[in-house]
Amino acid sequence: MIVVLGYGNTLRGDDGVGINIIKKLEKMNLPGHIKIINGGIRGIDILMNVGEFQKLIIIDSFISDGKEGNLYRFTPPAFPEFEDKILSTHGPSWISFLKSKVESGVEGCWSNVVFYGIEIKNTIIGTELSPSISDKIPDYIYSIIKELQ
Repeated sequence: MIVVLGYGNTLRGDDGVGINIIKKLEKMNLPGHIKIINGGIRGIDILMNVGEFQKLIIIDSFISDGKEGNLYRFTPPAFPEFEDKILSTHGPSWISFLKSKVESGVEGCWSNVVFYGIEIKNTIIGTELSPSISDKIPDYIYSIIKELQ
């Protein structure tokens, strides 16, 4: 099974982009071996209960010094250096959980995790995405669909 897990707070502007993508993926006719999960603002509890998977794709926003709207793809070796860039609106950090898996040498399904991070700047209270984010949602979905193949 391939699990696609989106995180985000839809009440904090662009922080909700991961959930917006998940909602669009849920409406698509994807193969039965693909499970879409809306993680909302839940933290590691959802990861601890996701079960076995062939691949786990996580979609979330982050803030760094990059250009707003950029899409980045990271795999487990980059998780430790990436930890401080994830927003903390999702409860206990899922990136800390994955970092601990990587650092402890746990292999198996946890080595098949891919993170798609969308660079955001707007986290003000509100449900609308910035045009620089919402206009790129089709591109983000295209990249994720390619990852599923």
